[in-house]
Amino acid sequence: MRALLLVLAVCLLFPWPVVAADPDPLVAEAQTVIQRVRDTMIREMQTAMQLGPSQAIGVCRHLAPEIAQQIERETGWEVRRPALRVRNPANKPTEDERGVLLSFVSRSVAGQDISRMNTMRRVTRDGVAYAHFMQAIPTFEPCLACHGDNIDPGLHREIRKLYPEDQATGYEVGDLRGAFSLYRALHMPDSPTAAEPATTAPDDIGYRPTPREGAIGDPVEGRRLFERHCQSCHAPDNLSVHLFGVATPESEADVCSFLKTHGITDKAQDCDVIAYLQDLALFLAENR
Repeated sequence: MRALLLVLAVCLLFPWPVVAADPDPLVAEAQTVIQRVRDTMIREMQTAMQLGPSQAIGVCRHLAPEIAQQIERETGWEVRRPALRVRNPANKPTEDERGVLLSFVSRSVAGQDISRMNTMRRVTRDGVAYAHFMQAIPTFEPCLACHGDNIDPGLHREIRKLYPEDQATGYEVGDLRGAFSLYRALHMPDSPTAAEPATTAPDDIGYRPTPREGAIGDPVEGRRLFERHCQSCHAPDNLSVHLFGVATPESEADVCSFLKTHGITDKAQDCDVIAYLQDLALFLAENR
């Protein structure tokens, strides 16, 4: 049984690659907060390991949220640990988090190192602008003791007793286990700094989305969707040129499903976004 207790802590103790300090101060700050969460969890888990499996599992069930709340009070960063398959229902991802998690999966399929994946975005919740940082969490060999296919029966009973709707099993080494998801408010809506930052939006160069005969998607609706879901990470003019270059209407069908890996919009909406980006690319090709 002591061996089982040890594996509960190993995933936290397992060394992650050393990553150079990020020049973005918000990213560096968020990474420092994540390290603090991990260090605190390690200390608590080492103590709980002496008391039995229920207590050790309870560190993740009870103490982890308390640790996150304490760190949030001290740093201003809200800390979550969402996943595509969750053990604790409280960790079910938001729509935005799910999109980022799916993008991490797609990047891993393309051969990128999960342990080095992160993203910083600007999101709005209830009229408040937030910095939103996500750091991918990979599955290491020791993690399989609790999240693989061959979990010790006694340990599995303890897990099922605490989490009857557990989905977080069946992982293999190298899979995306989940992510740290951190939020920090940038300003309040009634603050003098609440105005949107200056931007070189397509409007500034006279662009208006124009439906084209035979287009698969609607660029007017695509623009609305892009501004809601994509613009916090992507400049539309840069992305449109990157995807299409000097676009032709026929090329739209080839990339209509390009966005599906983000998981934020459905196929029809993806086609609308692509129609917008292609229409913008055509405009830029004609007017630059």
